[in-house]
Amino acid sequence: MEPLRRRIPADRQRVIASIVRQSGSVRGSELVDILGVTDETIRRDLLQLALSGAVRRSRGGAVAISPLDESNTDLRLREHAAEKIAIGTRAADLVEDGSRIILDSGTTTLCLARALRQKRNLTVVTTAVTHAVELMGIAGATVVMTGGVIRPATYGASGQLAVATIREVHVEQVFLAIHSVSVKGGLTYPSFEEVEVKRAMIGAARRVILLADHSKFGREAFVKVAPMLAVHTIVTTPGIDPAEADAIRELGIELIVAPLAIESTDASSVTT
Repeated sequence: MEPLRRRIPADRQRVIASIVRQSGSVRGSELVDILGVTDETIRRDLLQLALSGAVRRSRGGAVAISPLDESNTDLRLREHAAEKIAIGTRAADLVEDGSRIILDSGTTTLCLARALRQKRNLTVVTTAVTHAVELMGIAGATVVMTGGVIRPATYGASGQLAVATIREVHVEQVFLAIHSVSVKGGLTYPSFEEVEVKRAMIGAARRVILLADHSKFGREAFVKVAPMLAVHTIVTTPGIDPAEADAIRELGIELIVAPLAIESTDASSVTT
């Protein structure tokens, strides 16, 4: 059998997930001994497993997730999980220490919130309860939670209270989530909830960064949020339709295709 330390990350993570399911919990130091890899490798593996909803992080290790722990957000995180992790990881590279940013609700932006843990002294405005909880773990962070009615589907706030809060701020960047996007139809959403909030976010930021995996492109939903030219940068994943990608670049929009392997985050491996 191939030594565990030489297995590719996906194989190693399947072994870790199996250990957690069988034992209920495991410490990182135990996994280091079992797998023969470094502490840093185990931390990366546990982070990816937690982001994909396979385990729940605990101090020093991980614990199994019971069916009662799962929310709609957990289930949606598993859809295109690797893509969302890759986008969140790559988008975090665009955030400098000390920045003022807005995080939209959604599972892809939740992956970004988790990837921001190494940043310092951020000021982050968000509509999402889930994101606010994650962001509280960032050293020196100021987290601003908007008011509004929380939608169960996204844990994001909607309505005039949310819009009013966002219209009172100005930030360097907004990281926006969307249901559908195309050069022809722009940014679109299936219902009117949260649309005004997204428009307010666009108006509050110097730079609009759209986070969307490849499956979101080339389609249109019911409600138009904004034209494509409202966006400055898009972070997506391999698999985006080449014609759509070319059309986006022709508009002068920066298109970043994030590598799927979490270890391969060197900027030289990213096409723009």
